[in-house]
Amino acid sequence: MLRPALACAVLALLAIEPAHVSAQAAPRTATGAPAAPRWEAGLAAGGGYLSDYPGAGQSHLRGVAVPVLFYRGPILRIDQSGIRGRFLNTPDLELDLSATAAFDARNNDARAGMPDLDYLFGIGPQLIYKGLHAFGAPALHLKLRALMSTDLRRIDERGFSIDPELRWEFRPLAGSPGVLTVSLESTFASRGLMKYFYAVEPGQATATRPAYAARAGYLGSEATLTWSRRLSPSLRWFVSARGQSLHGAANAASPLLRSRFDFGAGAGLVWTPWRSAAATDSDAPL
Repeated sequence: MLRPALACAVLALLAIEPAHVSAQAAPRTATGAPAAPRWEAGLAAGGGYLSDYPGAGQSHLRGVAVPVLFYRGPILRIDQSGIRGRFLNTPDLELDLSATAAFDARNNDARAGMPDLDYLFGIGPQLIYKGLHAFGAPALHLKLRALMSTDLRRIDERGFSIDPELRWEFRPLAGSPGVLTVSLESTFASRGLMKYFYAVEPGQATATRPAYAARAGYLGSEATLTWSRRLSPSLRWFVSARGQSLHGAANAASPLLRSRFDFGAGAGLVWTPWRSAAATDSDAPL
């Protein structure tokens, strides 16, 4: 649910398959597995039309350009799946770390006279079940993340979220070297995050914005489509579209939740001209 913001523009850049090339062109290691550089470094740039926060009823064009690093070590990996500790990696189960982030929200009409929302970020364990892939079923991602906000001067704790996700990945699709990723995700959040988004203190109440005490529970669900493709060993791009439903949300009565449906879209490029000479399996088992 934080992906409507910075994660759409930054983490989605990391969600591109950095090691993916066509089966015919992919170099191989001594084990016969697809090879990839031990590390890659470069720049990522992206942007999109994104909601200020879940249910804000107001969106803005946002953009970002950041340095990126992919590292494929035997345990620690920073790759298309995010930051992974790979504490467990079997054909059916994987236990690692997942991260998320969100833009700040400023000049939002619903929050006029209230403090702006700072940048959000979160990290925590992720359990992935892949046992039904052979039958065309999606992978199940169960994510638990501790959340924090920052104005780049201080960091504040914002509770936690639980995010179950079903994710399908199709590659190649219809003979194309691109990758299509389809995901369905729901978010359940602690009172800390809900209060940050939807609470209105008595001193912030107005004639059209009554005081409201936010509560923990269901935040909403989203469906995301992402199409990515590698143009060369060092250049790849993606486009993404997302629909988010907040029907039945625990804080649907908040005056700050102005829309039951949000839509966002974005695109970006990842350029990694710097890479190691040493190669490793693109997704070698431990």
